[in-house]
Amino acid sequence: MFEANHPEIKLDSLPRYDAFMAADLWRYALDSLEAAVCVVNRDLRVVIANHAWDTLMRCLGRLDLLAVRLTGESLLEVLQNEDRDRWVGVCQRLFDLEEASYWAEFAWSSDMGQFWLRLAARALFADNGEVVGISMLLTDITQERQATEAALKRRVELRGLFEVAQSAGMVNETAELYRRVTGHLAYLFGARICAIATLDESSPRVVVREPAHGVKESAITGLVLPLAFSFETDDVGPNRTLLFTSDDHSPHSDEIRTLIQRWQVRNLLIAPLRNQGRLLGYLLLADTRDAYSDESGYLLTAFAGMIAAAIDANTLVLQLQEHARELSAALAEIQELGRIKDQMIQNVSHELRLPLMVIQGYADLLKMGAFGPLGPEPQQAVDVIGDKVMLLAKRVSDIVTLRGLQRTDLHLEPIVLAGLVREVIERARPRATANNVALIEEIASDATPLIADRQRIQQVIGELVDNAIKFSPNGGEVRVAVREGGEVVYLKVSDQGIGIPAAERSRIWDRFFQLDGSTKRRFGGTGVGLAVVKQIVDAHGGQVWAESREGGGSDFYVALRRSP
Repeated sequence: MFEANHPEIKLDSLPRYDAFMAADLWRYALDSLEAAVCVVNRDLRVVIANHAWDTLMRCLGRLDLLAVRLTGESLLEVLQNEDRDRWVGVCQRLFDLEEASYWAEFAWSSDMGQFWLRLAARALFADNGEVVGISMLLTDITQERQATEAALKRRVELRGLFEVAQSAGMVNETAELYRRVTGHLAYLFGARICAIATLDESSPRVVVREPAHGVKESAITGLVLPLAFSFETDDVGPNRTLLFTSDDHSPHSDEIRTLIQRWQVRNLLIAPLRNQGRLLGYLLLADTRDAYSDESGYLLTAFAGMIAAAIDANTLVLQLQEHARELSAALAEIQELGRIKDQMIQNVSHELRLPLMVIQGYADLLKMGAFGPLGPEPQQAVDVIGDKVMLLAKRVSDIVTLRGLQRTDLHLEPIVLAGLVREVIERARPRATANNVALIEEIASDATPLIADRQRIQQVIGELVDNAIKFSPNGGEVRVAVREGGEVVYLKVSDQGIGIPAAERSRIWDRFFQLDGSTKRRFGGTGVGLAVVKQIVDAHGGQVWAESREGGGSDFYVALRRSP
């Protein structure tokens, strides 16, 4: 077939295939491989090793295993004892057909250091099925192994960062925070002891706090650290770590030696706890081994920053909790004082009403001549007594209203707001005239009724009109307007008085508040009128507000729904 397709080539003219040519081709094929390959026969004598094998052995510093020295020699005779035991076991399993192939990864130590190799060994079979040799392929996986270990280490570090952050975020109690954080860090760094030292509030010292991981409370009590180490002013920055040993002779050796001796450790790694530039204390790792590298210091610094923020936040939370407890206690005290005040108002009003009723009754009897006729002056005096009793009774009623008026306290009925306003204005005219103040009505003709407590709404109108007259200047005007807007009726009372300062407008509805609280006030009153107005309007589900121009008068508004 070959001759038919290629008539120009004669098989008889081709070079003769022999064992020597096969051996050369086999060697060339092996040398072309990038993997290190070595072949042994049943006597474990090396038949061949390729160039990649020599390259690997040079990297490992094992010149005794180069192909030129190894070929024809027994593999077991040139290997070191620890290597010989490994290779004998592998070869024996392959020759006994226990396994057709073998795979393993192992560390190989030499003068050049420690390397990681991957071995893939396979049995070589003759045509009759007999094992005639073994091919061994070696791959240097040191960098791969280092990358894997570095990745695993980073995973552990990240897991540690997560656990520390989680612990710091979930715990509000300082002792529990210290316990969790020191436990996580001791596990992550493989340290025997981990502790936190913070600034003492009562003295310029840094005190080691408990609980700490790996050390009893008795080994912590009384331990202090210097307030500042040399790294506080070092050029490398204030956040670097310091490593102390049991034979350290630093400027701070006395405190450090005391700590190392009490904890019975060899090394102490310290990182500053700083948050927003403030030194809060130090984070300490201690162990009996020389286990801390520069990388350990960098990692501990990262944890220290996180822990410092957590300690600061924990301190703030505790302060807020204490403040909240103080506020809660103050609120409870205020509520109790309010209850006592309300009880006192109720008792006083009850005690005042009966004597007032008696005085009013006797005054009425005197006016009616029940005890004989009165002259002009006694009659005038009785009239004054009656007026003052009525005023005092109204003040008592106002104070009782300030205790809290509920909707259930109202006697609701249909009323016409315009009519009530006119009634109040007519009653207020004598006082307005006496003060040389003009009362002007601006009432819409529509008189649709609304549902409200007649007496209470009349009280609201009266308080606002009296208040406007009181603060109006001589010759001033008080305008009272009623407007309707759909389901809402509006009342507006305007004066030309002194106005309300902007800083005090939100307080005019407070109980007993007065614009002029001095002992020699220009205007009378008890400071309860506007507070009563707000109580009544709120009970009706309405709104009340004021607009004012300091020195230019005030406008008071009341908005009431027709069906509250």
